[in-house]
Amino acid sequence: MYVIDQERCVKCGLCLSWCPSEAIVGENPSRFRHSLVYEKVYIDPNKCIECGLCVSEERPCPFYAIYDDKVGLPVLEPADGTKYSKYIYKYNPEADNYYARFFGEEYYREDSNVKQMIAELPWKWITRIDGDIMPNCNFYVAHWVLPHDEPLMSVGHPPHIHRDPEIIMVIGGDPENPNELGAEIEMCFGPEMEKHIINETCLIYIPPYFVHCPWKPLRTWKPWIFVEINQGLRHTEKVYNQMLPKDVVEADPALDFFRDDGFEG
Repeated sequence: MYVIDQERCVKCGLCLSWCPSEAIVGENPSRFRHSLVYEKVYIDPNKCIECGLCVSEERPCPFYAIYDDKVGLPVLEPADGTKYSKYIYKYNPEADNYYARFFGEEYYREDSNVKQMIAELPWKWITRIDGDIMPNCNFYVAHWVLPHDEPLMSVGHPPHIHRDPEIIMVIGGDPENPNELGAEIEMCFGPEMEKHIINETCLIYIPPYFVHCPWKPLRTWKPWIFVEINQGLRHTEKVYNQMLPKDVVEADPALDFFRDDGFEG
């Protein structure tokens, strides 16, 4: 049967609502400031159907207090100052080159223009992480955009969709004037390619499978921060160059940079 170890249990009652047979009992609830605390939490053996939900990954006890007495209480390694350091991630763009991983051998070919295009972008990496680096972590990218007088690309990032919702943050770099972006960005939305000019700090929400872009930074006179969050474990993208004039697409070599990712098959 399943048991709650009273030494590990902090009496929060989180598990009470999970039990389909209402076998987990909380006695004499009270408030410790704003924290709900019970005098005692235990499993009634007469009601427990041993479904295992209370020890599943879907409904875990944060304190590992619930266990199957036929298996035994989980052994926890001592916190020695390094146990949880894996959750502190410091991005190294040399060790984890996202574009090298994405383009593979093409990134290193002498006749490939991809690496040169990336090197010419006025960016300074801050961090990047996804489910390949940190299990169950969504996709995040953050980098500085440094001053430039001309648009970074002729077309920009072409129209595309993602499987998962996306959040884009553009954040001004002046702490005295946080709403001032110090840049102008052209951004289009929807199949109509409705055009907007972004020149202030803001957040952009992109629903899944919603066509958006071109995204084209026109000019930057103050450094600003770009943050991209794909609410999935990995970045996905399906490109729609067919929404653009054929001559424009054929004339812009930068469009080689943007390819379908996660929509194969």
